[in-house]
Amino acid sequence: MTSNLPSLKYPRPKILLVDMGIETEVVLKSAGHNVSVGSFGVPYKVPKRDDIFPVIVNGKLPVNASEQEIVIIDLVASDILNQPEGEKHTSQGENDWWVSSSRGKIDPRPRLMAAYQNDFDRILSYGGVFIIFADARYLQKIAWGHIDNTYAPVRLDFCKIEDIPCDNWCFLSIFKASNLVAISAQGEEISVVVKSLELNKFFSKHFTNAEFLCTFNSIGLGKRWVTLAENKYGEPVAGVIQMPDAKGQIFIFPQLQDKSRFIVEFLNDFLPDLSPHLFPNVEGGRWVERSEYELPQVLEFKKKIQQIEEEVKTKVAKLEEAIEKEQSENAYLYDLIRENSTLLVSAVNKALEVLGFQSVIDVDKEMEKAGDTRPKREDLQIKDGSPILLVEVKGISGLPMNESLQALKYLAPRMKEWNRTDIQALSIINHQRNIPPLDRENENPFREDNLINAQEHGFGLLTTWDLFRLTRSYLKNRWKHEHIKPLFYQKGRIQPVPKHYEFIGTVQRFIPKIGVVGVQIEAANLKHGDRIAFELTVEFEEQEVESLEVDNQPVAQAEIGMLAGIKTHLTKQQLKEKVRVFRLVKIII
Repeated sequence: MTSNLPSLKYPRPKILLVDMGIETEVVLKSAGHNVSVGSFGVPYKVPKRDDIFPVIVNGKLPVNASEQEIVIIDLVASDILNQPEGEKHTSQGENDWWVSSSRGKIDPRPRLMAAYQNDFDRILSYGGVFIIFADARYLQKIAWGHIDNTYAPVRLDFCKIEDIPCDNWCFLSIFKASNLVAISAQGEEISVVVKSLELNKFFSKHFTNAEFLCTFNSIGLGKRWVTLAENKYGEPVAGVIQMPDAKGQIFIFPQLQDKSRFIVEFLNDFLPDLSPHLFPNVEGGRWVERSEYELPQVLEFKKKIQQIEEEVKTKVAKLEEAIEKEQSENAYLYDLIRENSTLLVSAVNKALEVLGFQSVIDVDKEMEKAGDTRPKREDLQIKDGSPILLVEVKGISGLPMNESLQALKYLAPRMKEWNRTDIQALSIINHQRNIPPLDRENENPFREDNLINAQEHGFGLLTTWDLFRLTRSYLKNRWKHEHIKPLFYQKGRIQPVPKHYEFIGTVQRFIPKIGVVGVQIEAANLKHGDRIAFELTVEFEEQEVESLEVDNQPVAQAEIGMLAGIKTHLTKQQLKEKVRVFRLVKIII
């Protein structure tokens, strides 16, 4: 029937018809539109009894359903089958969708609708349009579970895992019941309430002799819902949902007598103006903007816009190239907080070199070069002086347990092999590496017994997140190697605070209007002209104390116990309460 239709005139928009019938398909294709068709399925009869039956899908959407730009759906089931077509989707004992048979029929459409919900949500979020011919919500008791045959053949018990909150409106997530309620109600008296005269005339023509099967309560949609038509009691029977910050729209209409004609006229005469981004092949009244008719000055402006766009395109390309180069050159920083095994060891090695260590040895590589086949030793050695550091590097998905102690087992063999006792262990752990570092347990990543062991046996514990922070701050603030070197020889947990930082207090308040941060002075006096550092989320931010006040009065020094006001270029979001503040001091090497 469709083989003699004219060739495709409008490649875009791509239109998907779901349960719209052959007539609509023929009419749209005859008009030259790019049409695909599919179905969510058809309800089927089951014995009416207090029992459950599996949901058997009998619908199908085209393989390119996720690529469509306009989706047109009729929610009224055209027929009902006398029995299900097909078989249960899983074996009897496997989890599946099940529905109560108390009404004597099962609607399988929600199962296919739920399967395509993410695809349809994406279409909508990218500016797609949905046109829905509405029906009331049909609520079924749908459950996810399986048949327990433990007591077979005496009896078969249904084991419910959970209820499935899906119905015949679940093809878009915005249609959840808390947003839009489709209340069963029937009638034919429909009044169009659209302000546009042309749209009002168009809808009024097609809504004559139409039938609504439900009214709508848009409780959760707010201003996104605009009523297009009402029944005699002022209840919405048609409307449009406009997506915020996007071009996507959902039009909901009652059941019309001639849907095919309505759709063709709506697509040809109105939707190109409502959603012009979907109709690149429809010029409409924009022919007046062709160069033959356009004003000379406008053409000159357009030429300048084109030149600017080309310049911007070139600049963006250069910036993207610079970003790629920067990311490639500093890939070790990413690897510090996401990798394990060899890549993590290499990243730690690179970070140590960036921090100024001169003699960092990758033990595995050295053994491989020398043809040494002995059992694996520590990952890295730092031989910049005494003591020598044996570094064991681990990447784990959870919190450190015995991993923190791995470096210890190499101490005795190395002391014996090198005939020296000035050797110390250091464990560097990428804990909870599969989640973003700021979401990890960073306050207490090491167990209490591991911290005690580290103190008693004289070895260090460092997370790669703290090493990442230390390296970033080292590069940002141009610290010297002697500022951070002593940290790596400490016992217990190593914090990423350099040796030339002296803790003075914490942020207590922030006054955005005047850019002043209130710092509670807790550990050391602060003077006008001192250089301080705020411990931000990732890096330390340094600045000079150019303005120092106590009780709104300028002072030369703020002493312990005072709340000092300091002018800063940082924001309230950066300087949250309890952010630690340090003063820079000279250190004696």
